[in-house]
Amino acid sequence: MTDRRAKGRAREELVVEAAAKAIAELGLANVRVSDIAERAGMRPGHITYYFPSKTELLMLAIRQSEESLVEQAEAELGGIEEPWARLERLIELSASNGRGDPGWILWFQVWSDAATDDVVSEVHNELDEGWRQILRDVLEYGRERGAFAFDDLDEVAQILSATIDGLSIQLTVGATGVDHERLLALCLQSAAAFLGEPARR
Repeated sequence: MTDRRAKGRAREELVVEAAAKAIAELGLANVRVSDIAERAGMRPGHITYYFPSKTELLMLAIRQSEESLVEQAEAELGGIEEPWARLERLIELSASNGRGDPGWILWFQVWSDAATDDVVSEVHNELDEGWRQILRDVLEYGRERGAFAFDDLDEVAQILSATIDGLSIQLTVGATGVDHERLLALCLQSAAAFLGEPARR
């Protein structure tokens, strides 16, 4: 029985990974069950057995993507003592990696659906708050060590988060004049303006 449950979980994870790829490549509205099945190496009937709703698949795909990033961030950030280096690494982990970044394309879909779907909106707010809390922790860490100077933690976190999001959107869609290095430099310049430290790039 335990072995069967383990196999079932493994298949569900495989389906979620396949769905994430299909959504990133085709967009949620264009994804067919057969597209997910093809990427998972399964029959379409197996996909609908595990996940009858495409919205549910989107939510699981974005959760899986975010949980993986959060685990990576928590593992890495705790080992970085210098506050500015810790903040820079968090920006690198959370920002887009380049045009067509699959994780950010998933977020595009979440934002689009969240505008009209209360369930998606709730999941979006939960995941966004999780990342915002990591950013707050990094900022507070720097303030406690005298590296950052600011009055309102939530305000600074919201501004920096919006900066990362906005530049990541531009990078993901291939906007002219924005590459990964430029994104990081601009995010650090923005952080320097609010945290009282010269930009390092």
